[in-house]
Amino acid sequence: MKYTGGNRAIVRHQEDGKRLFVFRMLGRGKPYRYEGEFSLVRVEEQSGALSKGGSTRTAIVFVLKLVQDTDDNDAFEPLKLGEIPALYAGKPTSRPAMVQVRTQQSLFRRRVSDLEKGCRLTGVCDLRFLRASHVKPWVKCETDNERIDGNNGLLLCPQADLLFDRGWISFEDSGTLVRSPELPGDVVSKIGLNLKVGRKCGTFLPAQQAYLDFHRNEVFGKRYSQLKDPLGELLIAID
Repeated sequence: MKYTGGNRAIVRHQEDGKRLFVFRMLGRGKPYRYEGEFSLVRVEEQSGALSKGGSTRTAIVFVLKLVQDTDDNDAFEPLKLGEIPALYAGKPTSRPAMVQVRTQQSLFRRRVSDLEKGCRLTGVCDLRFLRASHVKPWVKCETDNERIDGNNGLLLCPQADLLFDRGWISFEDSGTLVRSPELPGDVVSKIGLNLKVGRKCGTFLPAQQAYLDFHRNEVFGKRYSQLKDPLGELLIAID
């Protein structure tokens, strides 16, 4: 690969005063997904990369950082396992702790988006309308690695995220939808989601299935029953 055309444009985008927007290909015949605005951090060269024809070549690797106004920009820098700071299972109270948690949550969202292509129930791929939902809840994770493991997350639209997070719905390892019989019928008919029991919602990797097993046994059908003050939960969500 050479530093010409698009490669040169990426390298010089800051000097040329141009903005860098990244889109991801979702497959042949499928739409692109907007990832956001990024800036170039550094350029690396990787030898021994295979071309489409099978020959080896030196690849150009662009290390990018998401452009945003929060304190978690560094979440998109490549991190080695030993460099990941300790996480907080409880609610952080100091600003450094809050920044640290936000940084790791951003890393988690990025890893989930690398595995999941869109909402399991609606097929929406635009990340602006999706949430990265933990399968095994953050506070239930036994290690930091579980909290930021992309296999421990699903991309879901807000309605599906709420139902999944509260344990109203879950998924079998085979990808079929499981729905609590206690979910009110008027909610099923009005929430705008296809919640047909047994509906096929894609496939899951073995690593994802391990987390789904926890969700079915510890969250599904249980978490919503533990909510003693729905209004309080609503106020927390608004806050």
